[in-house]
Amino acid sequence: MDLGGGLVDEEGASPWSAGPLIDGASGPLVYFGLAWGRTEEASAHAAAVAEPMGLLCFDVQQDRLRP
Repeated sequence: MDLGGGLVDEEGASPWSAGPLIDGASGPLVYFGLAWGRTEEASAHAAAVAEPMGLLCFDVQQDRLRP
């Protein structure tokens, strides 16, 4: 499945560590875990998708908002 931004969900190749992602939604927040080998790529993609929608992307590993 094409996840946009060149991220493709293939067996064992997904950047998400758990799914479906909607399970991580609670009120105004969505928490989703990333697979260790793809954290930078997937985090940057999530921030790029969030920004034009006026959303913020906080990276807990970096303890900061993604630019």
